[in-house]
Amino acid sequence: MPSVIILCTGNSCRSILAEALWREESTGDWSCSSAGTDPTGSVHPLALRALEEHNIPIVDLCSEPLEKYAEQEFDLAVTVCDDAHQQCPAFPGARKTLHWPVPDPAMHVSEDDSGTAAVEVFRTARDVILHKIQRFLRTLEFSSRLKELIDQLPGNITDERHAAYLGIVDQCSDVLVESQPWKRVPAIIGEQMHPFGWHWNGIYHLQGSTPHRRLTLGSAWGPPVCATIEEMPGSRSGMCFDAVDQGSLLVARDVKSWPGYVSCDGESGLQTISGMARPLLDAQGNVVAVWDVDIVEKLHPCDGLFIDALLEGICGFEIPGRKR
Repeated sequence: MPSVIILCTGNSCRSILAEALWREESTGDWSCSSAGTDPTGSVHPLALRALEEHNIPIVDLCSEPLEKYAEQEFDLAVTVCDDAHQQCPAFPGARKTLHWPVPDPAMHVSEDDSGTAAVEVFRTARDVILHKIQRFLRTLEFSSRLKELIDQLPGNITDERHAAYLGIVDQCSDVLVESQPWKRVPAIIGEQMHPFGWHWNGIYHLQGSTPHRRLTLGSAWGPPVCATIEEMPGSRSGMCFDAVDQGSLLVARDVKSWPGYVSCDGESGLQTISGMARPLLDAQGNVVAVWDVDIVEKLHPCDGLFIDALLEGICGFEIPGRKR
């Protein structure tokens, strides 16, 4: 059973909410604890009320000192306030520490206030924490499924390439719990796959309407490339626009032979040999962006299978925002 400890200063509000919510959301599959760097010794009654409103058990919830868990080991530690994060930037007994800062609801209500406005403050904190927990647990499922796919990929994959795939999954899982994860994805992919000739990758945002659409560069990793790709009315406009129109991953072992290929080698100094373009769709199935990669070596047959599953999974969390 994986284990988590949630830390804050007083262990009376935020960490208590997180402990109870985590236990509920994981349906008992996690061992959950919480503690405070300077515990108050009691749980705030409005925190308990916010939990009871969702029929979440509050039995045995109590405010405890961090020292109680000093000798224990945990799979994960989460700090939910900046003070606790400063004192425990990496919890010694945890394999991994995350920081999810949440404003202290007790700071915004008087000591004996139990009115509607005060309760709403605690509800807001509860819902923010709940969303973070739900998203984190989804990232674990995302990571598990992709690692299963990696282990089942056909053909001969070197240990180095296998490790790079796994590194991408682990790092993308970490940023998926943050806001705007797409800003980090190209750098994660580029840094892991650079040894295999992946010298540039980025996200182009689709703008305009047919036949005068354009793809505008957003987040990217690598040397400067074409900032805008314009649609050519009445003719093929390269891999990225073909991917938009087809709605699926396209792979080219020889990019220069692709109809309408748009080369950015002049701007970047690259000598691109192969490439991929993968449309990114919103919840309604509309293409909003295209992920593109320039590779100066031959593609491995499994690269497309892996990247297609990776980007599909990330789109399930968040769609790239349109570049203004």
